[in-house]
Amino acid sequence: MDTYPKSHLFVILLLLGSFSIAKAQRKVEYVLPTAVFDKQEAYKMLEEGKYSIQGRISLKKRGYVNYPDFRGKVLLYPVTPHLLEYIELKKKYNSKKKQAAMTREAALTRIESRTLDSDGNFIIKYLKPGKYYIVSWVTWEKVTSSQVQSGSVNANYNMLGQQMGGGYVPTTTQYDATAYEREIGEFVEVTGDTKVNIAR
Repeated sequence: MDTYPKSHLFVILLLLGSFSIAKAQRKVEYVLPTAVFDKQEAYKMLEEGKYSIQGRISLKKRGYVNYPDFRGKVLLYPVTPHLLEYIELKKKYNSKKKQAAMTREAALTRIESRTLDSDGNFIIKYLKPGKYYIVSWVTWEKVTSSQVQSGSVNANYNMLGQQMGGGYVPTTTQYDATAYEREIGEFVEVTGDTKVNIAR
């Protein structure tokens, strides 16, 4: 495992659950796999074949099933030693100060597809037999509620204008939604036309 300061490195990394091009940031250290990326091997694995992967991606949160957006990205990577080590490094390095990363060339050596509908269905065609890693992203919302005062306090008064017991505070329910994005990734082995259900 090698570590590099950001100022000396341009890499592709997984940031907040997505593959993205690393941008200059201070005090962030990126950890690259020690396994060298063999581009010739990876390109050969992505040569055109005759098989396909058809599947569905979903994420269940708080009792609701969520899916990638319509036309959401679905990426397919050839499984290489570089990728395998990167996935393991992500489990250890995913903080603001230190993050796992792949080389730019490794991260861009992929097949890019899109979901066919809003139910997470996708298809990737023309694949050779082999092992692949499929990645997509699902956005889900967490909704919280709270009671907030919606008007002035209504109190009971006597004939002299003195406040008596009782009365009430008018309230209303306020809802707040926070959006989260979760990466969904899974290994798939192709030996023929393949169907997968990638559910979390």
